[in-house]
Amino acid sequence: MKKKNFYTNQLQIKKSLRTKIYEFLKDEIKKEGIKKKSDEELSNIFNSEFNTKVSRKTIAKYREELNIPSSINRK
Repeated sequence: MKKKNFYTNQLQIKKSLRTKIYEFLKDEIKKEGIKKKSDEELSNIFNSEFNTKVSRKTIAKYREELNIPSSINRK
């Protein structure tokens, strides 16, 4: 496999994962009740649903990109 193809494939995987995380965050935060989920809880749920390893920091980064406040600031 050529280097260019390898990096292109890695970029596509990264973009698809980012899209999954964005959709996941939007859906999970809409479904929240009174108890708001922390980034750690969202990370654990994402990892179990999609069978991947995404850190709390990654979830926080994408949550901030979507202009969604932290669990403490969500009402």
